Amino acid sequence: MDSRSMINNGLTKTSTLTLLLLTFMALILGFSIFTEATGGIILDTIGPVSDAQALLASMSEAQKLAHFRLTLWLDMLFPLAYGGLFAGLTLRYFQTYGKWLVLPALLVIPVDITENIIQLLALSGSESLLGVKALLTPTKFILFQLSAGLALISVLVAAARRLWGRQKANQTEI
Repeated sequence: MDSRSMINNGLTKTSTLTLLLLTFMALILGFSIFTEATGGIILDTIGPVSDAQALLASMSEAQKLAHFRLTLWLDMLFPLAYGGLFAGLTLRYFQTYGKWLVLPALLVIPVDITENIIQLLALSGSESLLGVKALLTPTKFILFQLSAGLALISVLVAAARRLWGRQKANQTEI
């Protein structure tokens, strides 16, 4: 078995998908609890450089530290959790085209992590890369939405196939 099929098989296992889903949900809960300490708005949601600079200028040192910790402890894990979950679901239920449909889920991980690194630098006083973040943030959201949509469609297709299979089996029994 080559390394690609080992990763594919590991990523599509029910136990792996369950762990990724639980991690995803726990991180969302963590964001909802700890975002208040940052002042209620985080850099992840802001694209334009001027808006990011204005937010940074309005934050106290305590808010910047809270945001730094949130980004470092939660947001660095978040793309691994959601990207892995979306990739695993897409690969599991789209066996034929999954290797192509999984690309948005695989691309969003490094995009989001790179954005997080830029945010950590900005929260530490180095705002020189906020222009790059302005490109990464909308790219991240597009890739996230696309990969989430593909994962959802893959689950719906699998459910329809299962339902179709049951209906077909019930018709042959009658």
